[in-house]
Amino acid sequence: MIAFMAARPPWWSFNYAAPLALLAIGLTGRLPRLRGVDTLALLLAVWAAASVLWSSRTDLTVPAAYRYISVGLLLVACRHVVRARRDLLLVGWAYLAGCAVVAVEVVTGARSQGDVLLFAHRYGVDGREVNLTAYTLAVGVVLALALAVAGTHRRTLWLAPLALVALLGYAVLLTGSRGAAIGVLLGLLAALAAHLLPRLTGVTVAGVAAVAVLVVPFGMTPQNEMLWLDGLYGRPTGDISGRLSIWPYALSTWWESPLNGSGAGVFISTNPFEIGPHNLLLTVGNDLGLVGVLLYFGTMAAALVTAARTGRRALLLACAFTAAMLPIWLTGQWETALGFWLALGLLTVVPGIWGPARARGVAPRHARSLLRRATLVPMAGAGRFLRR
Repeated sequence: MIAFMAARPPWWSFNYAAPLALLAIGLTGRLPRLRGVDTLALLLAVWAAASVLWSSRTDLTVPAAYRYISVGLLLVACRHVVRARRDLLLVGWAYLAGCAVVAVEVVTGARSQGDVLLFAHRYGVDGREVNLTAYTLAVGVVLALALAVAGTHRRTLWLAPLALVALLGYAVLLTGSRGAAIGVLLGLLAALAAHLLPRLTGVTVAGVAAVAVLVVPFGMTPQNEMLWLDGLYGRPTGDISGRLSIWPYALSTWWESPLNGSGAGVFISTNPFEIGPHNLLLTVGNDLGLVGVLLYFGTMAAALVTAARTGRRALLLACAFTAAMLPIWLTGQWETALGFWLALGLLTVVPGIWGPARARGVAPRHARSLLRRATLVPMAGAGRFLRR
């Protein structure tokens, strides 16, 4: 249910994400085994909740902190509940089903106006901001790749998600979101490059992402590139829809409380521009300070490294996810999105269910018994032969 609603409006679904995540953990009948990724996510949630203590606007901080808590619990629940291939397919397809419904609504809206190839106009879904719709579909593209890789043992399981990539990518173009469109393109290119040159691509994507996250909000990017981005889709504004104006201001307000920030959700509702920073580093920095930045980016880095180091296919997915999300991190407002954190959690568990026993459809608890039988039966036969 969470996976499907993460891709669907309205935002009221966020109110139930935390209790549903706890319910999912409880239904397993076992306590989560917390790893580094889980610990960092929970510490981020605790720090966001603690920001109520120093916030000047608790009415804004309480709901914003709850969103941080929700995504932290969602990540832990995803890593705890998804243990086998069928779990991955169920959760992944639930999210993709929601994305498919959204994509069809976007395409239908464009067709109703006869502009199915006119990407200068923006089409979305009633009840949801158009950029958030595009970001959700961009995550759907990466998850479709993940399900295609996980379903390589059956043609229908890898062809079906790949077919969705075309639909979701087309819907992203119709939304007119620059960041999402560039992200989908970069994600697909990174996946192809990682297939051909995995190690080089992994190092390149990680290095470029780290540098870009630090360079862009500090205004150290070439002006020509920024103007090109501003003119994409034929909608130039001169400052990328206010981003070039708000980034310096958000940077200055962060320095007023560098370590702990001004409190979750305060900046987005109190700044004179009346919009969020539209940059992940500046958003988290203003919300939770340097401590929150380290916890937030540490969670993402630990999750992606956990996935990338477990195999070539996992590295491909980690590269595709990082490349697809990078433009959104740089220019978007999506720090506590259910879809993003759900996908991040799934990427960390996908490699763990690709063992040879599971590839043949053998459940994890039976794999060890089969191994013992394969070892003990020949030994027993040898013993009988020697006694003769």
